[in-house]
Amino acid sequence: MAILALDQGQTKTVALLLSKDGGILGTGWAGGASHFKDGLAKASEKMQEAAEKALADAGLAQKEIEQVCGGIAAANWPEEVEMLRAELKRVFYVEKADVVNDCVIALRAGTDSDNAIVLCTGSGMNSAVFVNGKPELVYNNYIDLCDQGSEGLGARAFQTVFESHMGCRPSTSLTGRLMDHFGIHEMDRLMLAFYRNRLPKPLKDVAQIVFEEAAHNEPAALEIIYRFGKSISRYVTGAVERFGVDPAEFRVILTGGVFKNENPLLCETVCSQIHRVYANIRIEQAFYEPIIGAAFMALDELGPKNDDAHRRCKEEARKRGLVRY
Repeated sequence: MAILALDQGQTKTVALLLSKDGGILGTGWAGGASHFKDGLAKASEKMQEAAEKALADAGLAQKEIEQVCGGIAAANWPEEVEMLRAELKRVFYVEKADVVNDCVIALRAGTDSDNAIVLCTGSGMNSAVFVNGKPELVYNNYIDLCDQGSEGLGARAFQTVFESHMGCRPSTSLTGRLMDHFGIHEMDRLMLAFYRNRLPKPLKDVAQIVFEEAAHNEPAALEIIYRFGKSISRYVTGAVERFGVDPAEFRVILTGGVFKNENPLLCETVCSQIHRVYANIRIEQAFYEPIIGAAFMALDELGPKNDDAHRRCKEEARKRGLVRY
């Protein structure tokens, strides 16, 4: 019998089949989806597609899945979690299915500390806080658009281009880059498409343009990255203050595709802004991909923590390249 771990975000869906002793039996990938943006049917379809590929990789049949653990995008409110749990039970014919927000498994993949916070910046952005081994807070829908990972960087770029067009700031190469990227060369039409959510290409794609221009020392692009890093660092300092944890015992985990960028400015800004307030906090880039966090959580559900199972899972994750660097 096997355990199915799932990681679904807006960019991709990952499935992993796991034995109870921590062995990785198979993996599979599919496109990303969110029940909130794309509907439950599409989100479920992508999870099933990734699971089918993992089953094929493992040489197993679906009936051999006995437990599912999913870290799923937009699993924000209790009714959404219950809806997703019911869907996993239905499509995989299991009695036990656990659902958490995808940032929770990202945190679990980054540390086993009882006191920790994750800044998970992919297409969107979310943050989870663990205190004394319990999940105390997931920021969910409280996060502003301008902090929403790649989409947030894209929104900030549009604001910068608009301000430049209005003469409120110097001209920037981002203007031409955005116009060329979207094939819209009139500012009014471009901004209208942005504000009406009718851009012909995903907003998250703009983040790569920002990083490319920053690599050429474009001042506006560098400022966007700096302000983004400064803004999201507040989720960490705010959590320390809210829950009264000892900063020396608190771990900050950075994960998600945005933090994989080679430009050092974002990571350095986040670290410096946090350390300006709490100098003794330990900040780390997550080593394992979030899907391994789902695997760890599934293993934990089996009973008292099995160090041998976790160790084997980590070893096989490294062999399969399920690491971030």
